[in-house]
Amino acid sequence: TYNGVARSYSEKVLASAASRGLRLPVVVGGRLNEVPKETNSDLPVDVTRELRDLGAIPCDGLDDVVSVLSALAEKTEG
Repeated sequence: TYNGVARSYSEKVLASAASRGLRLPVVVGGRLNEVPKETNSDLPVDVTRELRDLGAIPCDGLDDVVSVLSALAEKTEG
């Protein structure tokens, strides 16, 4: 994701999938932060926990993405 939009973007992707009846894993990487709406600060905060709570799969880097995709592939093969 782009810096500062991880939570809101993930919410939109998950909502769009759900509105189509899709249950897909949503893997999110990049800068996992967002500027909180309920504050008067312009500084983004980490939203990794919120992403998990939404049902997204946050990843710190490419190694995490590969691990997640490998695990998902193993689930579908079994």
